[in-house]
Amino acid sequence: MWKHDNYKNKGDMRGSEKKWLNSNVLFISLSAFFADLGYQAVLVIFPIFLVLDLHSSVIYFGIASAISYGIGAFFGYFGGRAGDKFGHKKITIIGNLLIPLLSFTGFSLYPAEAVAFFSTGWWARNFRSPSRRVLLSRSVLKEFYGKAFGFLHALDQGGGFLAGIYALILFTYHVPLKYILLMTTIPLLISTLFLTLISKKKLANNPNDGGKSGINNNPEKNAAINKGGNNKPNDNAGLDKKNSDSNENLFKKILIATSLYGFSSFSFGFPILTIAESSKNDALGILSYVLFFICTALTGLVAGKTIAKTINKLGFGYFLTFAGSLGMALIFAFSLNPLLYYICVAILGISLGIIETIEPTAISLIVKNETIGRGMGSLTAARSLGLFGGNILMGLLYYASASYSYLYAAILSLAASLIIFSSKSSL
Repeated sequence: MWKHDNYKNKGDMRGSEKKWLNSNVLFISLSAFFADLGYQAVLVIFPIFLVLDLHSSVIYFGIASAISYGIGAFFGYFGGRAGDKFGHKKITIIGNLLIPLLSFTGFSLYPAEAVAFFSTGWWARNFRSPSRRVLLSRSVLKEFYGKAFGFLHALDQGGGFLAGIYALILFTYHVPLKYILLMTTIPLLISTLFLTLISKKKLANNPNDGGKSGINNNPEKNAAINKGGNNKPNDNAGLDKKNSDSNENLFKKILIATSLYGFSSFSFGFPILTIAESSKNDALGILSYVLFFICTALTGLVAGKTIAKTINKLGFGYFLTFAGSLGMALIFAFSLNPLLYYICVAILGISLGIIETIEPTAISLIVKNETIGRGMGSLTAARSLGLFGGNILMGLLYYASASYSYLYAAILSLAASLIIFSSKSSL
């Protein structure tokens, strides 16, 4: 496992601990909060609008999700590479400005039109996500990656929680769905405003936001930042070949595992539909989304406390997805009380909190600084490719029986956890 170096004294340690929550981390996390406050309300309304209002089938919803997430894989990968070349702040802002396209989904008269609006906004979200993660990793020292990504995830999902709350309230009071969706443009624009406040001068691991002039290539800045401790920069140059090969193998295993997890990571629209249909109450379906975000947000704060045993935590996160999906399958198969679905939703929320915190932390630890955008882009792409195939299969299996679709998801997430647990590499 990767162990951070000891500090010279407790005073230095206390000073360093305060530095991880700097203005950049705060602005990036607040941007994530307002982004989710916007587009997560779209995500919770979209399946209801598409299936119940526009009278599309669940299979069509699965295909729509696959188009959004699958093609988004390419946007995620090229977004990361574009950030390495043109600057991650610039790419993050451009992508974020285009996300509000999905807010106009509610004005669609035809299913294909709704999918087009939703997909383009989601592709923009994927395009900016790798660069946003890079900016966060470059704003703190290596030993604080877990805390920073955990804080980001907590605010990110906290926004999703509130989005579910106001979507549920407006839905209960019969506000037209198109107006609920249009309102989401406001927090999305606020999200972009916070991104403009990010200071390039405070990017500790790369002051100029370019791959060739960061901390790893500037001994004087490196020494200044490490004053009071022996913190190492985010670079593999000091590792011997054996460790470099080990990191490369671990990187590939994470991509394979996250791709399998993507295949098992169905759109949450499926549980919303399952609970709404089983309980004969649409509001209970939306309420499950709220519970999901409560659990995942709180988990992000806990999961990122330390980067020790990072890989084991990641494997455990995938395993919890298996448990939650299997529970959904059993409840549906045996026609149990619909309220039991909420236990599974909570487990799925906890698993996502662990995975979304640990995956980028692991990538930040093992990928070279000058190619970290490509690494984050590959992570986004691997997940999205899985989501592409997974949501199509989920839709087809769901049409036969919801229990088949959740059982399929459980099997693949179990495979993802076994890949990680079988890895001899560690961080």
